[in-house]
Order: sequence, then C-alpha cells, then structure tokens
Amino acid sequence: MRIVIIHGQNHEGSTCMAARMLARQVGGEIQEFFLPRDFDQPCKGCYACFKAELSACPHYAALAPLEKAMLEADLLILASPVYVYHATGAP
Repeated sequence: MRIVIIHGQNHEGSTCMAARMLARQVGGEIQEFFLPRDFDQPCKGCYACFKAELSACPHYAALAPLEKAMLEADLLILASPVYVYHATGAP
C-alpha cells in the first residue's frame, strides 16, 4: 500500500508524529510532504486551471511531484496542527 502524508507544518511535532503513527499502523510505503517547505507558493486565484486545463496553472511544474504522489497513493493523510480550533491557514 502506498501512503502519502501531507503535513500542514514544517516542523515534526505532535501532529506529525500522530500522522506517522497512523501510517505505520496501516503499513506500507510512506511518502511525506511538508507545506510550505515542499511547496511555498499559494494559489494566485487566476483560474487558469479551470478555464483551460491543469497544466495551465503557473505552479504546474512545481506541483507535479505532489500531484503524482497523490494520484498514485492508496491512502492520503492530511495532517494539520490545530490553532484556536482551526486548521493551519495559508503561509
């Protein structure tokens, strides 16, 4: 089983450890991405991906490894620390 963890923080704190524990319990090949370290550019809101196709996105090449990993994953874990009862916002 291929597992992809997308962390909503750069550090390896308790949220990171919890996501890793879950992935280990499930078992399989684990790949991790830390945002914003692995992708630090927010969406520009240009809607090019909607108007034309995904490859029209100005971030398309930078997002390719993340997109490929997500599409090939059997399980996707989104891990974000909670700050004042909300998930992490844009960097």
